[in-house]
Amino acid sequence: MKIEVDGFEFDFQNAVDAFVFDEKERSSPTYHGLSHAMKAVDLIVELENDYLFVEVKDFHAPDEYQDGNCFNHLREVLKQKYRDSFLYRWAEKKTDKPIRYLCLLTLDNALVSRMNKEIRLHIPTGIAIERWQRAIVKNSAVLNEERWNRNFPRWPVRRVADTKFQHSGWKENLDSGRREDGTGI
Repeated sequence: MKIEVDGFEFDFQNAVDAFVFDEKERSSPTYHGLSHAMKAVDLIVELENDYLFVEVKDFHAPDEYQDGNCFNHLREVLKQKYRDSFLYRWAEKKTDKPIRYLCLLTLDNALVSRMNKEIRLHIPTGIAIERWQRAIVKNSAVLNEERWNRNFPRWPVRRVADTKFQHSGWKENLDSGRREDGTGI
């Protein structure tokens, strides 16, 4: 099943379903309707035995993420997108399978590795404490396009459009983490 988001085309060959979760079109059956209050991952993919929550970020100035402020802001955005998407799907009773959180970022390998460690610290994987009966997330991975294709050959991704300087139709303001229209990323 092929699906395109933010200038990338994914091919989830064994998917039961795949859809843009961060849908902007109100008439779409997958429009979640709470963008004023909750963040959303870009894609949700249903596989036979689990769900994938997929977030895609294409950066026009990836070197700026070497800076602690930009890096930390990105980490918080990625964390919030997962948590809000999980809550939304929980409320829909759509967390009946384990969930994997995958972030495709157009950053170099060093920054991807650093973000991977940070996300795993901020979103507990598996049964994090003894009292939990379920995992919030089975596992997570932060990857760039090269690492994605190496790690997930059954779910290849390729760039289909040059989205540099844009992300979903808006330019990022790295200093404030705000869109040109004044809303958050």
